[in-house]
Amino acid sequence: TPAASVPLVQIGDAHAEFGPSLRGNQPVFILILGSDARPGTPLERGLCDSIHILGIDPKARRASLVGIPRDSYVPLASGGTNKINVALAQGGPRGMVDTVENLTGVTFDYYVLTGFDGLKTIFDALGGLKIDVPYAFEGHEFTRFAEGRQTLTGAQALEYSRTRKSLSHGDFDRSMNQGRVLLAAFAQFRAEFRRDPIALFRWIAVGMRNIRTDVPLHELLTLAFASSAIGPGRVTNLVAVGSIGSAGGASVVSLPSPHPVFQDVAADGYVLPEDIPADAAPSG
Repeated sequence: TPAASVPLVQIGDAHAEFGPSLRGNQPVFILILGSDARPGTPLERGLCDSIHILGIDPKARRASLVGIPRDSYVPLASGGTNKINVALAQGGPRGMVDTVENLTGVTFDYYVLTGFDGLKTIFDALGGLKIDVPYAFEGHEFTRFAEGRQTLTGAQALEYSRTRKSLSHGDFDRSMNQGRVLLAAFAQFRAEFRRDPIALFRWIAVGMRNIRTDVPLHELLTLAFASSAIGPGRVTNLVAVGSIGSAGGASVVSLPSPHPVFQDVAADGYVLPEDIPADAAPSG
């Protein structure tokens, strides 16, 4: 398939049998996935190296991003036990959704799947990513990320999201940084929307040029309007951490069962900052 015809982002209904209410009392859950698929491998069959639960409570106007480490050793919906990032390669988005639902007790309304090119292209089209980097570090491609507010190009945002070896807590910190990227993008969208509501359509247009979706446009617009009502300070970013061990000679993360973070977010769509376990937010 010619590269130009391959969608950079896929958005789909996680369950075709029902649709979420974005104005009611029930939380909305979105599974955000990043594939490491290289050229020649379909996006939906790569390893899933970025996994985040986005829970939204429209009534409380709160949300949370909960990162799941890619090396989490869990039962897969396709059978057997393995690192959770294998679930996408073995079962596609459906297998990934089922695996995370079984692990967390969360029922997802939507999933979003993108890869390296998707992240770069969208942020470049939006004029870069405005982000506050909490601490300095060197990226895996030797970019020096200074502490403080800055604007990253699409390529820099991707490197920021992928780096782990130079971080104190490795993949836990990487997952936290991926959440920071998502939260920074949301804050950027909301700031532009508050200055000029027409900005919503620019963001939608950038997405639609690169998206394959079975979600109706009116639902995407409703989601965008619903998110504009939530202040970035009411979105909690955290990582569901566990203990590091080994399985089959590979390093893995063992998550406690039941995990208190998953129980908390499943109940109402968000985790309050004061309820975050002490070990669930590495490096701030």
